[in-house]
Amino acid sequence: MAKSSDKVVCTVSTLYENFAVPPDQVDCGPLAVHFDHYRSPFTAHGSLPLAFLRVIFLLASLIGSAQSGFCAEDFLVIGEPGDSAPLELRSVAARLDSFDQVSDALLQERVKIAALETRLEQLEKKTVSGDAEPLPTPSATDKPKGKPTDKAAADTSKEVKKPEEPYEIGTDKAFKSKWSDTLMAESAHKDFRVKIGGRTQVDAVAFSTGAGPEQSAGRAGLAPELANTVDLRRARFRIEGRMYEVYDWACEYDFVNQLNVNASTIPNERDAGPLTAVTDLWMQIRELPILGTVRVGNQKDPYGFEHLTSSRWLNFMERSFSQDAFEGPFNNGFLPGIQIMNSAYDGRVAWQVGEFKNTNNPFGFSNSNGGSQTVGRFVMLPVFEDEGRKLLHLGVSGRTMEPQRRSSGYDQTTGDPTGPTLPYTRFRSRGDIRNGPPGPLNSIYADTGLLEANWQNMIGLEFVGNNGPWSFQSEYFGSWLYNARTPSLADNGYQNIKNTSGQQPAPGTALGTVFYQGCYAEVLYFLTGESRTYSLIESRFDRPIPRNNFYVVREGGRGGRPAVSEGAWQLGVRYNYLCLSDGQVNGGVLNGMTLGLNWLMNPNARIYFNYDFTYRQFVNANNVNGSGAINGFGTRLAFDF
Repeated sequence: MAKSSDKVVCTVSTLYENFAVPPDQVDCGPLAVHFDHYRSPFTAHGSLPLAFLRVIFLLASLIGSAQSGFCAEDFLVIGEPGDSAPLELRSVAARLDSFDQVSDALLQERVKIAALETRLEQLEKKTVSGDAEPLPTPSATDKPKGKPTDKAAADTSKEVKKPEEPYEIGTDKAFKSKWSDTLMAESAHKDFRVKIGGRTQVDAVAFSTGAGPEQSAGRAGLAPELANTVDLRRARFRIEGRMYEVYDWACEYDFVNQLNVNASTIPNERDAGPLTAVTDLWMQIRELPILGTVRVGNQKDPYGFEHLTSSRWLNFMERSFSQDAFEGPFNNGFLPGIQIMNSAYDGRVAWQVGEFKNTNNPFGFSNSNGGSQTVGRFVMLPVFEDEGRKLLHLGVSGRTMEPQRRSSGYDQTTGDPTGPTLPYTRFRSRGDIRNGPPGPLNSIYADTGLLEANWQNMIGLEFVGNNGPWSFQSEYFGSWLYNARTPSLADNGYQNIKNTSGQQPAPGTALGTVFYQGCYAEVLYFLTGESRTYSLIESRFDRPIPRNNFYVVREGGRGGRPAVSEGAWQLGVRYNYLCLSDGQVNGGVLNGMTLGLNWLMNPNARIYFNYDFTYRQFVNANNVNGSGAINGFGTRLAFDF
């Protein structure tokens, strides 16, 4: 914009009306009009009032053309020195043949100016009285028309945020409840939290067996024999929470997973009754320097990927043979102890180590001397992308322990323990589909019987991956039992689980070091495109979430067409292997293949369909062949919250 001393140069040919073509070299004769510059609200480029300019330019144009007789192009250029492009306006002089028309045009302009002045006065009065019309509200997509020229004005346009006042942990104890795949309530700062949940699983199974497994236990058959069954697999209630931001706790009880029977006998339907048993019962402190998280109480020991994955979202109805054989079959997978957990690189490297008490009961205690174990696990994620939708998980875990010391026998009449306490252990596995309530009612596919030993070491390897709807999971397990021997007392309460099928040599036989091993590998695919979720805190898979929940509703009310949402569908296949035969102990070898179809109706409900084929290879010490195929079909309705 020019200063007040600048001149507005107007080259006139005719009066303007609108923007026109650039004039290039236009000969307007000797007429060049110069005006002193001043500012006005009705000017072009800050020049004289347009109505006044129109009259002057029109008169000058008519006089100039009459005197010189030239014919200029119809345009008018109005500009200031320094303007990059002058204002170019079309002419209406060609339509004005007389001064009367000029006067009429001038009168019209004055009428317009008077109307604008009247409107301006009305707006000023409304502004003073407070009745001003509201300005139009800009949309979120509108772009600002210009930047503030004054830096101070720009600063005041920014929103000034007040600094947050310091918050003392624990002062906000007001809870707000919500549903987040479970019923929960928490404070605004999330330093207090309570979650209430549970799970129920109802199974229906059916079997067919070959000649070998159908034989009696004394003839190397299954003990007890297989039977078609409907039962409650799990029924648990859980409550967990957080206090003062870093103190966590959990209490969970299982109402159907244990039986009220003496361990020396095999019960039947008449004397088997469920007992309430504890699973998780612990408290932990998080974010400790160097240590990370310290957890104390009854808990899962950190051995194996499948073991640490919750039964609420297992890939198949049951875990692998190896988990059943090597991971505490008589304590429900939970041990009393202390565990330290920590991670680095945003959870992509994690480790756990703990000291636990061996126990063969599900009630979270042990009253025997010795029998402790040290367990550790190390995990790394070389690949972790898109919040775990693409990942590669590598892990190794290990356990070193003294077998639990227990009484060498039970009185057949009273059930009281008898004999000295010795370090005993036992490896056994049930099937991939189970025929009844947990415990002794389940058929045992492979079994070493009770073995005495001084020490035991175990190793586990984890190889897991996820890539969109595809996932795979595999583990290997090995166990060494040192200075092993068969129990020296042949006639005791353990006889029925020790050598009934003839899998052991004579009592008191020294076995040296024996080695048992197992593995599994599984591949899964979501037909509906979902991806398995992964927990960086626990280093395992987490709850899968369907893209769409299952529902059936009628469009337009009663009589309308049904609208269906399918939920999530997942296919899976698993190979399973276990070898409990080594040296003079022949516990059997299992090879299994499981096909699964999972229907996830919503994040909290699913239905399993499993078909399992297992080949059992077992020849006892009396050369009785109990080998043969076992076919099983099972379905499960599972709900958790």
